[in-house]
Amino acid sequence: MGKILVAEDSLIVNQHIKHALESGNHHVLSVYSGKEAVETATQETPDLILMDIMMETNSDGIDAAFEIKQSLDIPIIFLTALTDEPTIQKAKFSLPYGYVVKPFNEAELLSNIDVALYKAQAEKKIKDNSELFQTIINSIDKAIFLLDAKDTIKYTNTIVEQITAKSFDQLMNRNINDVLNFVDSEGINQADILGIEDTMEVKLENASSDHVYGDFYTHNVSLDEDYTLFFFKDITERVKMREADEDMKNRRLLSFIEGQEKERERIARDLHDGVGQIANMIKLSIKKGDTGEGLSDMVDQFLDEMRKVTDGLLPTLLSDFPIEVCLKKIVDQATKSSDIQFELRTEDLPELDMKHKVNIYRISQENISNIIKHSEASTASIQLYGFDDHIQMTIEDDGVGFDLGDYTDETSHHGIQNMLFRAEVLNAECNIDTSKGSGTFISLKIPFK
Repeated sequence: MGKILVAEDSLIVNQHIKHALESGNHHVLSVYSGKEAVETATQETPDLILMDIMMETNSDGIDAAFEIKQSLDIPIIFLTALTDEPTIQKAKFSLPYGYVVKPFNEAELLSNIDVALYKAQAEKKIKDNSELFQTIINSIDKAIFLLDAKDTIKYTNTIVEQITAKSFDQLMNRNINDVLNFVDSEGINQADILGIEDTMEVKLENASSDHVYGDFYTHNVSLDEDYTLFFFKDITERVKMREADEDMKNRRLLSFIEGQEKERERIARDLHDGVGQIANMIKLSIKKGDTGEGLSDMVDQFLDEMRKVTDGLLPTLLSDFPIEVCLKKIVDQATKSSDIQFELRTEDLPELDMKHKVNIYRISQENISNIIKHSEASTASIQLYGFDDHIQMTIEDDGVGFDLGDYTDETSHHGIQNMLFRAEVLNAECNIDTSKGSGTFISLKIPFK
């Protein structure tokens, strides 16, 4: 049963009602004025109020009902001996649950109260479910529009307000095409875009100067009439990251191409200064008729210079030997030609195709060159370990290190960018751990089949 507040200024009627309700197992609170009704309702929050419409005090029941309704959601049944139309019309604005006309019988009174309590519980459950539904809808990370057959907005969640920079009231009953401006929709007309049910990426022009990128799709639903649910997920950050990634790839490619051009310049210079000069000397010796030991020495020099050039292009070792043999040669040469003690460690390496061998070789070669030129290290190591589906490669030195931020912007050092590009060619994960004064550690996880 319920807790019921009885506001009736007649002591006899008040106690009569109280006795009738208590016989029906209700808990009853009695007051005798509108002011007391407001105070008691605020303090006790009863399940239902029986309110005399016109009490013999300065505050009548209708005014008290309005004041209670402003802050409390408590059902009210009016008690009245008056049935004139103006009084009933005034009472309607406080949204009562019913009227009991005095004099009344107890059965009618109890029946009205039971119906009012049941109705109040049902409405509370609906309200709680509605609030739960609203909370769930607002927690979804997509903007949701409910549109009627004319594409008029009938409902939105809170994310819509963020995307459109418009309040709920400003959005209601507006055509969605007046709210969302598809400035980039892959050639599809604005008028036709709402008919697409597959997920599609679009760019919107919102209330600010920025564009909002999003994935959207629509779904048709039938309730009392046909509606369309329009879903829009803001992917602006994802698009910006993708564009930044594309920009970085383009910069790496440009750096790689510039590196290739420098390599061509080096080859041209080597051919001109080394191979070309010796070839001219051989030509002059032949014209003079020299076929002795001097000519033979020049031919040997010519072949030696040619081997240097071709090794710079694609070492023949890579075609004839495993990658660990090729790396050992450049590591040994680096140790002999510098004050740095280089070390190579390899274990369980699989047989690799030429693409993997060339790029691993060039990455090692590039880093050895950087270590010798810039690191001021005393020791350095290259390690390659084979696993079931990848090779783990590390390159480490104990030198001065560097600020990585200085080498990853638009003016990036070619050596770093070439290594990153080659890692990308191999679909490898590349991590560089360095800072000034702490050496450098480079790790590559290179997948292979």
